[in-house]
Amino acid sequence: MKKNTRNTLWIVLLLAVIATLSEFFYNRFDLTHDNRYTLTETTTEIIREIKEPLKFNLLLAGELPGDYRTLKNEISFILDEFRNINPNISYQFSDPSKDFTPEQLQEFGLRPAPVRTDKGVLNVYPYALIRYAENEGWMETLVDDPGLPFDQLAIASTEKLEFLFMDQIRKITRTERKSVGLIVHHDELPRMYLEGLGSALAENYDVEAYINPIADSTYTLKQSDLDSLKRYDALIVAKPTLPFTDADKLVLDQYMMNGGKMLWLTEMVDAEMDSIFRSGKIVAFPRDLNLNEFFFNYGLRIIPAIVKDAEAAKIILADGETTAGNVSYNAYTWPYFVRGFKADAHPITESINSVEFRFANPLEILENPDVKPTVLLATSPYTSLQPSMSFIELNEVDDIQPEEYQMGRIPLAVLAEGNFKSMFAARYERNEIPNFKAETTDGKLILISDGDVAKNDIDILTGRPLPLGADKFSRRPDNPSQRPLTYDNQNFLLNCMDYLVGDNDFLNLKNRKFEIPVLNETKVRFEKSEWQLMNLFIPLNFIVIIGLIFIFSHRKKYRKVKAKH
Repeated sequence: MKKNTRNTLWIVLLLAVIATLSEFFYNRFDLTHDNRYTLTETTTEIIREIKEPLKFNLLLAGELPGDYRTLKNEISFILDEFRNINPNISYQFSDPSKDFTPEQLQEFGLRPAPVRTDKGVLNVYPYALIRYAENEGWMETLVDDPGLPFDQLAIASTEKLEFLFMDQIRKITRTERKSVGLIVHHDELPRMYLEGLGSALAENYDVEAYINPIADSTYTLKQSDLDSLKRYDALIVAKPTLPFTDADKLVLDQYMMNGGKMLWLTEMVDAEMDSIFRSGKIVAFPRDLNLNEFFFNYGLRIIPAIVKDAEAAKIILADGETTAGNVSYNAYTWPYFVRGFKADAHPITESINSVEFRFANPLEILENPDVKPTVLLATSPYTSLQPSMSFIELNEVDDIQPEEYQMGRIPLAVLAEGNFKSMFAARYERNEIPNFKAETTDGKLILISDGDVAKNDIDILTGRPLPLGADKFSRRPDNPSQRPLTYDNQNFLLNCMDYLVGDNDFLNLKNRKFEIPVLNETKVRFEKSEWQLMNLFIPLNFIVIIGLIFIFSHRKKYRKVKAKH
């Protein structure tokens, strides 16, 4: 047998062996510097646990603009990865213009995303239908980020696809949900102002108001309430206005000593925007909630003053008339609507831009060796303080003197965690609680110095709640249909709750970022012909060069053979 024939057979045999082994062994190497094609351990574990068929029907077939084609390709890739881990997962793409009628799309509540293209406006439906067991529901394949321009949402969503899909998979496959209770017997925020937070939390948690103290007309927590509160994984206290009794604090203290987590949105000065609009100025009265000792036990203190910030949010005010006789409206910096920016590095705030506070109080961190404090949100460096029992006037929008705003960054939201010790450990009230616990080793408490962070505004046009974080004061009164500025209040509070109840893995998944290469559209438009010619001639020239090299080497080889003969 000739040598060349033997070599060919060996190569064929080797390829056959490799092909056979590839049926039993599969591996893929991610050489990207940000590991963008590698799923997290959290995702892999959850996908492996899916026991029944999980089906996705994505409405991204048909004609799509460039950004959405990229989004579709990325979705295909990540769902292929899911399917490789668990064959119970399958997916398909449907064309909404062919596979659904307009009436069906409207019935499902699916609104198109209008995208401008060279051919006009193209309606894209960035949705997916998920079916698992007897459950089904629709999800958006675009991130919900009010801070991003609409034309950037598709590209921005490609780096969040793992979180978007895993968040929906978690919701539709989860059989046990954690529960969140709302303390409501101190005149906290009414239900209409908690619709935004409540509906956002309800997607992942069972949420309910704890009304026993109101139902039995005692308006205070009792020892018998402790067992009832233990069924909640976390409690929220959103803007209380009445003092807490010692009985309240004893029960809440023991709730935390028994492993419960708490989110407090509390302020110590009474100031409301509606009152200022009615009279032009108000007195900022201190509000005694009888909580100083309670927070002191965790190394925290709320100072009864109001934070002012030169980089605060803007509000729209009428300031005269136009030449046509119409009311003139302009945006002014309102120093009492401070914005909270991320401070200490932490998963809760990693993906947060800014959170709107209204008449917030400064937080002070006290020395406590058993508690680790983390400042989640703080002001800008250009701040000042307004003491309680002083006037707040609307005309301060015109009176921001930079030299007065030099106090530096002020903490507005702090996470306290560690080995909490009961504030009642050395007090006689401990005898009122059977099996009293003097400490806990995994305590977590978040204190936010403004209750309005959790308050959604009401749309003056429809009377319905606006999304949490949407600022009604940023909208012109002569254009009520204008979209208000929206801050990250909702995402921040959801992240706080995820962290408190232990969903840290999903927080890390939510914060995962990739570098998305984006084409320079202007450069493509101006240099389109040049690049087309390069793509045409460079491969052809390369083939010609390879062919010439082959011919030259072939002739050289046979010249040597002829010379030998």
